[in-house]
Amino acid sequence: MLKIGEFSKVTGVPAKTIRYYEDIGLIKPAEVDSWTGYRRYDEKNVEEIFKILYLKEIGFKLAEIKNFDDSMMKKKKLELKSQLEKIRQTIKDISNLYKNEKGELIMKQFINDENLIGKWKFEGIAYTKEELEKGEIQFDSDFGLNELVFLPNGENIWVIDFWTKGHIFIKGVPMAYEIKNDKLIIAFDYDASSNVEFYAVFKNVDHKKYTKDEVTKKDNVDMDFVLDEDFVGVWKVCDFIKNIDDFDPKKKPKSFGFYDNLCVLKNGELIFTLENGEIIKANWTKGFILRKKSFTAEKYLIKEINDEKYLFMEHKSGDYSFGGMKPFFYVFKKESK
Repeated sequence: MLKIGEFSKVTGVPAKTIRYYEDIGLIKPAEVDSWTGYRRYDEKNVEEIFKILYLKEIGFKLAEIKNFDDSMMKKKKLELKSQLEKIRQTIKDISNLYKNEKGELIMKQFINDENLIGKWKFEGIAYTKEELEKGEIQFDSDFGLNELVFLPNGENIWVIDFWTKGHIFIKGVPMAYEIKNDKLIIAFDYDASSNVEFYAVFKNVDHKKYTKDEVTKKDNVDMDFVLDEDFVGVWKVCDFIKNIDDFDPKKKPKSFGFYDNLCVLKNGELIFTLENGEIIKANWTKGFILRKKSFTAEKYLIKEINDEKYLFMEHKSGDYSFGGMKPFFYVFKKESK
């Protein structure tokens, strides 16, 4: 049996609150000394307190907790579902608001632009309006948007969340655009501050009304399994590079991306551990890592440098599947077999 002070420490509930719960009939002490009036509490009282705390946490009022039953649970579920729908609608309404290049707050709604639909190839960047008007654009191989496809009805694909006449939403940020002489000019303003950082110029390839499936680059991911003993084991990530020849084991890289390590099993399976502790499973065969969900077959190469084994693995993300970019490489160092 616990005294009220001990009961308070065990449950984390102040003694004053415990007495209040007793006064309104939420709990009843296991014993009350008839001479001294001292209360004693047992394990059942501890369970009762924790039940009260839990029900309060999920939104029940004390009056509801006192008369708690199945019908009240069903009623609360309906109330919470109604609140959830309102919250979802509010989020949707907020998501449909954005500021245009004039700083005006307007509602996102789809307005068709047949001239935008289709495929566009990146040509270069102009950093000022004057450079743009003079046709002084510079090709940047690191830009990352080598190819863009605009699907009908503003449908999202890869970095394009939505589009409507006059604006393209790239990773949630509205970018103003115009089309001149079969050239698409996008004013990049990453922080939506109305200060254009640069103008990206794309040349039209076609105005076909593609589906997302049609423009997704798909590798052969159904290769037969061939064992590679050198690949089996544990590898630790150590670099992220553009080209294999860029790797220098003595140079400390700036960042690795999101991988931590790679465990390769003899049965054709492998497990990536991410920096945040999550894991990603995939399959492999000699020379390739096979990701069936994304339809990508990432080539790998093992090289021995200074008596250490290093794994160079293609990284095929949306840049490859949708953007027409060459994959960069993750580098892993062999830890053990």
